[in-house]
Amino acid sequence: MTATGLSHKSEGMNSGGKFLRPKEVAHKTDSTERALSASLPVNRVEIAAGDDHNAAESTPWVNKIVRQAVQSVDNWSDLQKNIRSSPDRVKNRMKEIEKQFSVYRLTYASILYKASTVEEDIWGVFSNIIENIPRLEQRTKKRPLFLYTNSGLRDLNQAWENLSSLQDALSRLLDRGPRKLEFYNRMLIYREDKRQVDVQRRQNETRINSAYESVKKALNFVERQTKDDQPIFFGNEILTLDDAKSVWTGSIESILQLRDNRTATTETIVGRLRGLEESIRDYPTLSKQVQRTGERFQRMISYHDLLVSTGKRVVPQPEIARASVMMFEQIPEFWTTGNYAELKVTLERVENFLNFYESTVELEVAVGERRRTGFAQGMAPPIMAGATGLSPLIGLARVLVSAIDQRDRFMVGHSEQVADLALATGRKLNWSASDLEFLELAALLHDIGKISIPESLLTKVKPLSNDDWDTIHLHPYYGAQIIRQVNQFARIVPWVYHHQERWDGTGYPDQLSKQEIPQAASIISIAESFSAMTLELPYRNALSRSEALQSIKAESGTQFDPEVVEAFSESLPTEADKPSPTEE
Repeated sequence: MTATGLSHKSEGMNSGGKFLRPKEVAHKTDSTERALSASLPVNRVEIAAGDDHNAAESTPWVNKIVRQAVQSVDNWSDLQKNIRSSPDRVKNRMKEIEKQFSVYRLTYASILYKASTVEEDIWGVFSNIIENIPRLEQRTKKRPLFLYTNSGLRDLNQAWENLSSLQDALSRLLDRGPRKLEFYNRMLIYREDKRQVDVQRRQNETRINSAYESVKKALNFVERQTKDDQPIFFGNEILTLDDAKSVWTGSIESILQLRDNRTATTETIVGRLRGLEESIRDYPTLSKQVQRTGERFQRMISYHDLLVSTGKRVVPQPEIARASVMMFEQIPEFWTTGNYAELKVTLERVENFLNFYESTVELEVAVGERRRTGFAQGMAPPIMAGATGLSPLIGLARVLVSAIDQRDRFMVGHSEQVADLALATGRKLNWSASDLEFLELAALLHDIGKISIPESLLTKVKPLSNDDWDTIHLHPYYGAQIIRQVNQFARIVPWVYHHQERWDGTGYPDQLSKQEIPQAASIISIAESFSAMTLELPYRNALSRSEALQSIKAESGTQFDPEVVEAFSESLPTEADKPSPTEE
């Protein structure tokens, strides 16, 4: 057997036929070659030379095999070392990651808006690591590592390396996580702030528009309420609704200009619009107050001038001069400039002046009239009764009322009583003489529409059915249609048409409520209800005056205008005040 053959035979196997490790194989090969070389004869040069040549040719191949075997064994050993150290290395790394997690969780807890994608990514990688650690540990301990082939060890080692890579990825996510969370939180806060600004802007616009719409409704309301009112004369000044409307229009434009220029807060703009609305809605009452005060002042001054002409002065001339300045200069100025606050203050001062002197002046005039009949005939015509020239029309109204009485025998005298009660209430409310004449006319004609109602309904003894009441409810409409044919009756058309409205808006025909109802219509409504309750009807007994008054008061604020109820109650004479038949 040659040396080469011996070398191949002895490679990887010992004398007992067992496999050797690569290093043992290399060591065994070198020993065999040395033994063979020692056993050859020294003088066999050719053979030796030939053997040396063969050994030289076989050495590279053997060395290659040996190197591969050695490398394989080294790899096998290194892989085992890496795998054995991997669990501790991974667990130590997890402790460092836990510290990063603490920083991340503090940031996460301190922000308002959470970035769900950042949280999901971090928890996804973390969960993957936590699930794989025990799995790899179990796989590593399943059998001794020296029983694995290099391929098996590489797979197991790669699994641990992949787990380390996941830890690196998680560490990077935790490192960048707080910055991402804070950036996302800032973006969301910015968007929310912008959204809140937009919402607030829309709310402010809605509030301003709502206040502006209320102002326009107030303008429409005032125009309806005062369309039949006469101009107010103050010396050379004429105060009309158009004067007030021009002031209101200018105020509205200036307020809206503030909104467009953004030079005032929403609260300021809304506050000014609401103040303007309040002034506008006060206009009907304020205009009547101005008119009543002016008429009272002129009447008292005329009475006083009459007394002065007889040598009797009640009011000092400086007092009259100061009051005249307020009446004929300040009030028109405040009216035309829209300074209603000062206007109210000035009116109050004039009324205090009148309250202080008026009764004394009237008492002196009454004394003069008793002493000398016709004493008051020298007064100017405008302040005398019947100044508007309605006396003939009132006479005509009474003729029409008598026609109604002929058709409705149960309500004979009802319209006259309503007129008396309405006049007493109007006087209590300080209505002017001309307004009282119109009020008397409207009260007399409030049921004129019953001419169009079948007489069978008006004289029906049994209680009325729902259909009957529906027909009766048409009489305000019929009445308005009748009286609108006379031009002089134009002012009282809405008074007659709305005298069945209720303060709470449940009346008819238009369901007006509160200040939407003309005050004259409210006066007629209360007077009519009182008169009807004190009349004896076939289907119910009459109430006493005190019972009827209590019923009226009980409906104050529901069916009737509270202010008118108070005036009506104060103007209604008690049973003791009523004249006896002998006195009449």
